Amino acid sequence: MPKKTKSKQKQTDSLFKKLKDRWILILFGVIILYFPFIMLRGKVKSYLLNNDSIKVKAVIVNEQNFWGNSPVSQTFSYSYEYFVDGEKYRRDSHNEQLEIGDSILIEYTPIYPRFSRIIKDKK
Repeated sequence: MPKKTKSKQKQTDSLFKKLKDRWILILFGVIILYFPFIMLRGKVKSYLLNNDSIKVKAVIVNEQNFWGNSPVSQTFSYSYEYFVDGEKYRRDSHNEQLEIGDSILIEYTPIYPRFSRIIKDKK
């Protein structure tokens, strides 16, 4: 009986080691691939918006996006909201002069509607 227990313990230890090694490898891979993804995301977004975008009106809504960590200045911008195929999307306007209810013209990519940017401010 004791031999079976040691054999099972060895198998369990071996399985645990294999899983641990794989998770370390996966984690390392994710860390290595994360930074190029972040750098390429902006370029892909710009390319798609420059070559294949749809223009629509968006409205500034009451969702504040605070800039930086300064507890004194409390600088923020409001988000804009637009709809694509009945689905609502919100993005940060990055413009502190826009007020709730303002209409703006934006463009978004039909492939991935979350990729959007303001074209021109209207008041």
